[in-house]
Amino acid sequence: MFLTFNNELAEILEKFDIMVKLFADDVKLYVKITNDVDLCVLQAAINALCQWADAWQLSISVEKSYVLCIGKTVQSTPLSINGASLPYVSHVETLESLSHQI
Repeated sequence: MFLTFNNELAEILEKFDIMVKLFADDVKLYVKITNDVDLCVLQAAINALCQWADAWQLSISVEKSYVLCIGKTVQSTPLSINGASLPYVSHVETLESLSHQI
């Protein structure tokens, strides 16, 4: 049943032309940001994720959500989940990376 949820979410997010990685109950959205339009597209994808979660009565752990910038340019434009701003971080540990250590 869980795979049905994830497959539908992947199809929804695919429409935004961003990369989506699903691992267990972890969702990662990847996109190359070159201008403000790209940031708007990413925020729209986040909003679609929130709408999907609401429709399935699933909660998103905002406290476990963040924005990771890779590259020379650091974005400062706020992205949010349901009105809660996401922090920008310089590094992360994920379920996927932890599973490779086991």
